[in-house]
Amino acid sequence: MHKKITLFFLLILFSFHIDAQENKKRVHHFMELKTHFGQPIIYSDSLSSTLNKSFFAADLRWGVQTNGERKQDQFLAFPTYGVGIYHAYLNSPDTLGRPWAAYFFYTGPIVRFSRFTLGYEAALGVAWNFSPFDPITNNKNDLIGSEINAYFNGGLFLKYRLSNRLDLGAAVDFTHFSNGAMQTPNKGMNLRGGNLNLTYHFTPKHNAVSEDGRAELISRDLEKISKYNEIALYYAFGGKATTMEYGTGPIYFASTFVVDFNRRYSWIGKYGAGLDGFFDSSISEDYLGQQNTPLSKYMFLG
Repeated sequence: MHKKITLFFLLILFSFHIDAQENKKRVHHFMELKTHFGQPIIYSDSLSSTLNKSFFAADLRWGVQTNGERKQDQFLAFPTYGVGIYHAYLNSPDTLGRPWAAYFFYTGPIVRFSRFTLGYEAALGVAWNFSPFDPITNNKNDLIGSEINAYFNGGLFLKYRLSNRLDLGAAVDFTHFSNGAMQTPNKGMNLRGGNLNLTYHFTPKHNAVSEDGRAELISRDLEKISKYNEIALYYAFGGKATTMEYGTGPIYFASTFVVDFNRRYSWIGKYGAGLDGFFDSSISEDYLGQQNTPLSKYMFLG
């Protein structure tokens, strides 16, 4: 399983690199190395001593600096985006595991100075290699009930341009792992701390460079967008576990259907209203022993 996930991520990384090379609007590539440190947030009695110790982690990113040729990049102040891989060293690997994660990331500047940039960042992906709860072999882990979980990271960073190729940065960040109740327990694991990072900027393609040798950020006046209305439809499904049989119970079917009515008012904004329909078969546990439970008991509208 671990090899398949790693291979899948490498294929995504390769296709992302090829697409970025062929698309002239994305001319500036960079690589970034991050080292994380901090403290897990403690909300587990059985793991209080285990979590009361520092964690360390590292990740490697490959990204693209937008240059403003796309209209939305003008409004977003020339953000960056890309893919990355993450690995954490947690205390007591037999209980918690040694998590890996593959993710997509997005960073945006809040303010730029001559050499400093203050900004925000977010990453979302899939994590694996946890030691999940087991009622016999790992009953202390009441945080994570599955080996594969969702990964989220967000934070604020400050970067300093050391040279035309190198940036040095520091950040405060927050990391979260959970499985969306597809298996219990699902308190989730939360890590708070910071990171130090070093970024290397490759030579821009197609000669789109500024005086400092980096990709030129093109600012231009943009025409007003043609406002229009739209209808968006979404459907999603998955599994849900409950706490009735902690870590060993069945996984119930759950789904949602969404209808949104939106009005596009700018290059990056919409407003609107919508209806959400939910179906949750785990509610059957509330009607144990009852026959012919109406289907409407499992459905909700909001």
